[in-house]
Amino acid sequence: MSSKDIRNTLKKENGVTVYMMMNTISLFMCILILILPNIYLHNSIYYKSRKIAHYNHIYQTLLAEQKIIRHKLEEVKFQENVLSQEN
Repeated sequence: MSSKDIRNTLKKENGVTVYMMMNTISLFMCILILILPNIYLHNSIYYKSRKIAHYNHIYQTLLAEQKIIRHKLEEVKFQENVLSQEN
């Protein structure tokens, strides 16, 4: 069976030619080439924004802890000041 016979058989059986299949595959590949970088960029941005949110949460926690420590330090300084004035 030659390649011409195979083409004719394909054409007669379901109306799909080799050229139609090649066009479909090439169109599919072009679509993938255009879409894959977009998907990669969206995923990259998503994971980086998650990291930023995580670090921002840690930063806010540390700021709150710093305020608490400063307040405690002021209390200790005040108590020392009061005790030194009493003596």
